[in-house]
Amino acid sequence: MPKRIFILLIYALLGGITAFQKTTGEFPPKWYIEKYSTTIINWLPGGVWVSFLIIVLLELAIAGLFAMALLKLEFREGQKKKFSKWGFYAALLLFLILFFGSFIAQSYENGFMDFGYFALTIYLMSFFEETKK
Repeated sequence: MPKRIFILLIYALLGGITAFQKTTGEFPPKWYIEKYSTTIINWLPGGVWVSFLIIVLLELAIAGLFAMALLKLEFREGQKKKFSKWGFYAALLLFLILFFGSFIAQSYENGFMDFGYFALTIYLMSFFEETKK
């Protein structure tokens, strides 16, 4: 049970901290605009701004969903895991978006890390949802 609490905490905190940092600075920051200015994302009207907004909204959703999972005590055995399940799905979607963005910007090292985060999230999701019989 304590492991499940820490899994919920780390995702809630990481989602919340990264979203907070993104919303308190330039929106989108200059480095983000420069990174994607030569990609297909910039070809779409407002594409860079919208893509950054989607990332921030997903991070906020991740923080909120995992915080609700903590409040609903979803770390307990036999407890329905509604919010944590959706939190994991939101995290997987975020890592897919980041993976795609890294590769279209030809940032392959970041893409590899995003793939690692995706794989780790799948593992933690399966660990979290395991129930003893």
